[in-house]
Amino acid sequence: MHNISKVFMFELKSILSKKSMIITTAIISIVLVIITTVPTIISLFDQGEIIPIPQDKISMMGFGFVIENEAVTIDELNLFFVDVEIFESEADLRKALNNEKITQAFIVTSPTSLTTIVINRELYSNASYPIQNALTQLQIQRNLIELELDPQKVNEAYNVKIAINEEVIGKDASDSFMIAYVLMFAVYMLVIMYGAMVSTSVAREKDNRTMELLITSTKPDALIIGKVFANGLAGVLQFGFIMLVGVLGIVINRANYPAEILSVVVGGLRWDSMLVFLVFTFFGYLLYLFIYASLGSLVSKMEDVSSSVAPITLLFIAAYIVATLGLQMPESVIVRIGSYVPFTAILAMPVRYFLTAVSWLELGISLTLMTLTAWLFARISIDIYRLGSLNYGNKMSFIKALGQIREDRRK
Repeated sequence: MHNISKVFMFELKSILSKKSMIITTAIISIVLVIITTVPTIISLFDQGEIIPIPQDKISMMGFGFVIENEAVTIDELNLFFVDVEIFESEADLRKALNNEKITQAFIVTSPTSLTTIVINRELYSNASYPIQNALTQLQIQRNLIELELDPQKVNEAYNVKIAINEEVIGKDASDSFMIAYVLMFAVYMLVIMYGAMVSTSVAREKDNRTMELLITSTKPDALIIGKVFANGLAGVLQFGFIMLVGVLGIVINRANYPAEILSVVVGGLRWDSMLVFLVFTFFGYLLYLFIYASLGSLVSKMEDVSSSVAPITLLFIAAYIVATLGLQMPESVIVRIGSYVPFTAILAMPVRYFLTAVSWLELGISLTLMTLTAWLFARISIDIYRLGSLNYGNKMSFIKALGQIREDRRK
């Protein structure tokens, strides 16, 4: 136990004192401060009350119109749009478009036809739809008048409003979507970054023969446990500090946040959800770090680290994909199954719990499976690390290492 604490403190100090970690943390924290302060900055430069655009009208700022043959009137266009800019001729319209004074132009050639002119057309562009819809509505009104029908009464007949009173018994996913996504992405970055860091650290010690000196004074068990817990705590401290900066930025500037944004950002923060998130992150994080450390011990050269840890990295990316699917369909079969598989439950179960109702029995089963798997792979990783510390030949595969460990135990 004493040796574990010594290795732990040495590794933790070396990680936290790295310039790369300090600079990265500082840069991300500064960016977060700026992002969370944007509403306050906007309010400082607000020059006065902004005149709201009517909800039933669309702003045509940056668009230009030419109306030929008196196809429609300006008053008719103003029924649907604001900021309508009319040009005298097509030549003037094209000139303004070429000089980038406007971004898109419309030539209304008749009550039911128009020409659209754009500089560049985006893949899914449908900027003509508003004017197309307006011309359609105007022509419908003309047709009704010709049929001697009152357009106002026809509109009233079609204007049926259905009152909906929705009662949510469980959880409202719209309140928790944003916080679930942010936390999921934070855990993804945490495992990827510090998993690679611990495997690289172990491989470097083998590459420069430092491990030979370490194992003469410290047991391999103490080395891997100390390294894993040191890297784990360093990652938690770094990401915890960054998240604290983000939370403080929101709290300080919350008076300038629109109510809708504030509801999306903090609406899903509940103590039970955060507890589930922290518990599953803790065990899943340790599970992956032990595996990363053991895989790093199976190589003798630094350049082999990436290929050695590639399978577990791909597995964690698969877990991220399952959790991303859970953000959209938390009750889908693949997400429900993924919330019980220890390698994917680290992300899938917290996402499910944030967005939908999950029973305590389901949580208990998933957590038990993850805890047992983390303990099992911790034991396996310690054995692999002990085996790898003595192997300075070619890179050994994870499966081959397991076979070698089984043979050693039989002897």
